[in-house]
Amino acid sequence: MQTNRSFMYGILFLSVLFSACSSPTTQITDSPALEKEKVMERNWTVNPLCCKLSAEFLGVVVLDQICVSETETKLKLHTKDWKRVCVLKEGMVFRDELGTNYPFIKSEGVDLCPKRTKLKDTPFYLVFTSMNSQSKSFDLIEDKNAKFAHKPWTFEGVDLSQCQWQ
Repeated sequence: MQTNRSFMYGILFLSVLFSACSSPTTQITDSPALEKEKVMERNWTVNPLCCKLSAEFLGVVVLDQICVSETETKLKLHTKDWKRVCVLKEGMVFRDELGTNYPFIKSEGVDLCPKRTKLKDTPFYLVFTSMNSQSKSFDLIEDKNAKFAHKPWTFEGVDLSQCQWQ
């Protein structure tokens, strides 16, 4: 009987010793801050994701939409009044809030300066390299000192934080 009791105390002692030495169980949960960051993160795909915008310059030039894919950023614009429009190949600035400049690739629906296209309520597009998926805003600025600049547009701080990317 004594041996059984000693054996039982020995097992009890070892189980207490092992449980005291083992680390406590840890439960891993995502914090709300991390979940919010995940929502803000975008992954550009081959097919563009688009966001509707409604920025205006002097009540005439309207920036309607931005679409971004892995390879390019495409901005859709139109004019509210009849205007002779051209795109400045040199002197066009498209940059995000971090100051990263994205090179101009092409325009669609409107000619490059000096050739001007008369437009009203007709969409035209400016295409740049793909912007960073973490960008929260951007500027689209035509350099007022560029050759052929005539009433250059300026869209500064166009907010992307409320975008429903589709």
